This record gives sequence, structure tokens and C-alpha cells, in this order.
Amino acid sequence: MSESREPEPLPTVTVVTPTRDRVDLLVRAMESVATQRHVHVEHVVLGDRCPELDALRVDLAKRFPNALTKNVTLESDPGLPMDYRPARLAYLRNKGARLGSGEFIAQLDDDNTYEPDHLASLVAVLRDNPDAGAAFSWRRLWNADGTPYLLTDEDPWHPDPDRRALSFSQLRAHGVFKSGSNVVRDAFVATGRLVARVDTSEFLVRRIVFEDVPFPEHFSAAKRRLEITEDVAYAQALYRCGIDVVPSRRATLNYFMGGYSNADAVGPA
Repeated sequence: MSESREPEPLPTVTVVTPTRDRVDLLVRAMESVATQRHVHVEHVVLGDRCPELDALRVDLAKRFPNALTKNVTLESDPGLPMDYRPARLAYLRNKGARLGSGEFIAQLDDDNTYEPDHLASLVAVLRDNPDAGAAFSWRRLWNADGTPYLLTDEDPWHPDPDRRALSFSQLRAHGVFKSGSNVVRDAFVATGRLVARVDTSEFLVRRIVFEDVPFPEHFSAAKRRLEITEDVAYAQALYRCGIDVVPSRRATLNYFMGGYSNADAVGPA
């Protein structure tokens, strides 16, 4: 009689969500994390000087038992950067990762959501590519009212309005953009060069890699003038360190337009 085998434990993923003053969106994001399949999730939610999160901590703990909520203030974290938002977000993302213990680390902005197999599909990519240090998904774009956001011929994330059409054309040549589609087929590299078009919420990183290559928290004056965001800075750091980053080629992130990085191009949500 053959011995029965113990099922392998589910991989543990630490998901980090910085948030501030938009609880309804946060709950929507937390629900999408709680319904992830085939992984064990620990969700670290960090309020960016968000007293409302303190008031809701007990209710959120009952509703989401695998989530840790913590309000970050200048009193608790005097090193919290205040003069450049991407630097502050990078600090919170790194802090959240340190508070978790998962084998893998993911990010989810509070205004986005995961499809139920988002994390499992990225874990599978890394299991199939043992030499890769990180994986990323594609994203599907939505308006705040839940209707598809269809791309026109401008890159809504480019900070310079006069260069959005050129940026769209260049990224369309790499297969990232397609006019009339609400799917962004993000790319890390193309034709041997860094493209760095991977949203923070699309990344899944092995913890052993993240410990060596966290989000850069210091942005030079030149990077600030260029409005470099923490996801671009992180992609640059991974690239400089020679980390192999592989795509799932699946649009498993729901990305809602009108946030910090594209508000002036599409209007606030």
C-alpha cells in the first residue's frame, strides 16, 4: 500500500498597500487580495498619515483576518520622506515588505484590484523560471465608473503633454500600446534595452531579491525634474543589478485611471 503524500504548502505572498484617505477604494483592493486563489497571502496595509485607518483597524481586522493595518506618521517614522511623493511611497513599500515574511513580495495600490489568479499566475512564472528574480503581469484599464478605458494615440502616463503622442508611438512599436484597446502589454526590456513600463502593482519579486534590491528611496534633483516614479526607479534598479524579470503575458491587474500618475491626462477619478 503506497503512503499518502502530504500536500505541498501554498506559497506565501506578502502584498503591500500604501493608502491615504480613500477607504472605499482600499476595501475594494483588500477584497481582491483576500480572494486570491492557490496562494497564502499576508496583506500589509500602511496608512500614509491616515488617522481614518486607525479608526477602522478593528473592523478591517474582522473582515480581513490575514491583513495587518498600520498607520505611519512622522512621529512613528521620522525618516518618512515628505518632499517627493514617489520617495515616500518607496519608503512605505519597503517598510511593508519588511513587516511581512512571505517568500514573494507584491504591491497593490489602493485604487487597483487583482484578478483572482493574479498572484498564483506570477508565482507559476517564477517557478517555471528559477533563475528569474521577479515577474510581472499586464494590466487592464478601467474608468472610475467601471467602464473600459480605451487607449487613444497618447501615452496618459507621460508627464510632458507635448510628448505623449511620441511616447505612445514608441511604445506601440514595442507592443505595449494598441489604439482602441484597454489592455496594456507592459514591457520590462525590448530589443535589449530597458523599457521600464511595468506598474508597481504588476510586480512579484522573490524576497531574497527584494532584500538586496529594495525600492530606491532617494531621488536626485534631475529625477525629480523628470518626475521619475518609484516603479520606474525600481525597474532601473533591477536592471542595473542584472535581475532577470519575466512577464506572465496575462492582464490580471485591474488598473483604474485617474490616479496620481495620470490624473492630468485623463482627469481625476
